Amino acid sequence: MAKVLIVDDESVNLELMEALLSQDGFQVFKASNGELAVSAAQEVRPDVILMDIVMPKMSGVEACRKIKTSPLTYAIPIVIITALNTQEEKVKAIRAGADDFIGKPFDAVELSARLKTLVRAKAVHDRLEASLASLREMQRLREELLKKTATDVEQPLRVISECLQLVAAEQHVLSTRVQQQIEPALFCVDMVNSMVADFAGIMSMEQEKLMQAYESLNAQRVQPLPPETPPQQT
Repeated sequence: MAKVLIVDDESVNLELMEALLSQDGFQVFKASNGELAVSAAQEVRPDVILMDIVMPKMSGVEACRKIKTSPLTYAIPIVIITALNTQEEKVKAIRAGADDFIGKPFDAVELSARLKTLVRAKAVHDRLEASLASLREMQRLREELLKKTATDVEQPLRVISECLQLVAAEQHVLSTRVQQQIEPALFCVDMVNSMVADFAGIMSMEQEKLMQAYESLNAQRVQPLPPETPPQQT
């Protein structure tokens, strides 16, 4: 069941939207001002937020900005529902990170359709993030396995190499057949060591690329929104 957070300082509006959205199968949470909306977004992690603009304590625009700049809530779609349909108010909301607008009075069918579209988009985003997190964990486990394998292989190979070198130093007491096997055996030890080192290098490069991708994603999460600029005087 998709979760919707409704933010409005008018209790009548909250009750009306709750009734409409509950009928459409949404799980509804409510907040009566911007401060409560920011807290609820952190706690509930809704799939979409319906936000009024004019509210006490903290406006909808400021609440939108705080939600969109938090790494925990930045991806939650926010729909501004307001009777203030001026271009200036829309620009402020867009700069704060709003994803959509619906004017008051709103059409219930249109509201439901827009919410369902945004919920689907949020679900796709969540699945992508979950897949990336799973990939990162798999990469971490693989790197740990590689380090352990390299350590486990290094010690016995070193012992074998030292033994072969000791044997090579006493070649004069060995049969010709045994002498002929020492050099190929030492070569095989070096080859295995080289293979382990190459594999470790490849894994390191893969890990570096993956970390760069995650750093890019994290940068997009908390990328600062542009500051509001006052309208130019004419």
